[in-house]
Parts: sequence; structure tokens; C-alpha cells
Amino acid sequence: MEILFSNIALAFVTGVISSFGHCLGMCGGIVAIYSARQAAHASPDGSPVTVWTRIKNFLPLHLGRITTYTLFGALIGLAGSLLNQAGGMMGWQGAFSVIVGIVMLLVSLSLMGILPPIESTLMSLSRGNSPMARMRGLFDKRSFLATLTLGVLWGFLPCGLVFAMLVLAARAQTLLGGALTMLAFGLGTVPTLLGFGLAANLLSPKLRGGLQSFAAALLMLFAIQTVLRGLAVANIIPSLIIGPVMLW
Repeated sequence: MEILFSNIALAFVTGVISSFGHCLGMCGGIVAIYSARQAAHASPDGSPVTVWTRIKNFLPLHLGRITTYTLFGALIGLAGSLLNQAGGMMGWQGAFSVIVGIVMLLVSLSLMGILPPIESTLMSLSRGNSPMARMRGLFDKRSFLATLTLGVLWGFLPCGLVFAMLVLAARAQTLLGGALTMLAFGLGTVPTLLGFGLAANLLSPKLRGGLQSFAAALLMLFAIQTVLRGLAVANIIPSLIIGPVMLW
């Protein structure tokens, strides 16, 4: 339960903070294109499209994206649970936690710019078969299903931060925990992206970069904690408990 709570809290905070930097840079173009295409359509009676109407038009887009994240989180959480159970039988539960922590650490260094961007690696693994090709024909459509499908495909786009949160979801080691971790991350990114990036545009690029680094630093701290927890499970180092809280 403690790991699940920390996962959800970290995922949501990372989503909120990173949406001003990484998410806006990676996905701002999608939001801008969709917003421009929708604004080009006049309302049926010729009256101006209200802000509330535009927000409602965006909701299925984000619902689709978050649905994809949540399903991915459920699958990776289930995989983590199965690996943890297998590790319990074979005696390498600690090794699993150490491996997850190391991957989280590498991703955080990538987000900080110390290591190459992970998006390039993910793109190479997908062999250029990006969902963007299927998304292009949906930007002009106004139906709920078309917008929802556009959002679902958006969730498949290679993203280093999403990959980092999926690793965090694996740390939950349950189907529900993984799903809730990715749901929290997706919800955290909504305010800025739903606002068409207006709030982020008020921030300087330097400050946005600083917020991304701060989100990466939070991920790094949890990566170190996960490694230490794994080492403690393997009885290599002692556990550290402060009051009711077990740090590792």
C-alpha cells in the first residue's frame, strides 16, 4: 500500500510538473494542430465557438490518451506482479527491484539531458511505424469516436516520460497499482495540455527546462529508493525505517 501511494503521488506530481516542459514540447504540436483544425469549423448556426465548447471537444482526446496509458499501466503492473511472484519462488525479488530502479535511474538521466533522449531509442524499436500516420486523417473529424480514437493513438506515441512512468508502474507489482499509476500521471498532464499550452507559454523556456529537470530529479530519488529497497530485500544492506515509514 505504501509503494502504491508513493507511486500514484509521484506519477501525478510528475505529470503536473512535466506538462510545462517535456509534455508541452513533445505533444504541444498535436494540441496546436487539433485546436487549429477544430477552430476552423464554424458552429452550425454561425455563432462563435465558446471556450467551454472547445474544452468539451478536447475531453475525448485526453480520455483516449489516458485510457491508453491506463491499459499499458495495468499490463506492466500485471507483468511486474508475475515477475515478483516468480522471483519469490526463485529468491530474486531483490534483484527485480534493483533492475527496475536502475532503469528508472537511466530514464531520469535521459530526461535531464545527461544521457541521449530515450525517444530516439523507442522510435528505432518501432522501426518508424509511428501512430502519427494513422492520426493524420482524424484531426479534421468532429465525432466523439474519431476524437477518442485520435487520443488512443496519441497514447501510443514514443515518449521517454511515459516509458519512465511505465517502469514506475511495474514497481507497483499489481494490475490495479500499475493502472492507477498511469491514470494519475495522465490526469496530471491534463491541465496544461487542456489549456492549449497557454499557461506554459507564460513561462520562459529556461524555467520550463528547470521544471522538467525537477520532475526527473523526483524520479531519480524514487529510483535510488527502489534500488535500496531491493538490496534490503536481498539482505545486502539493512532496511531503514523512520517511525511508521519504511524508506527501504
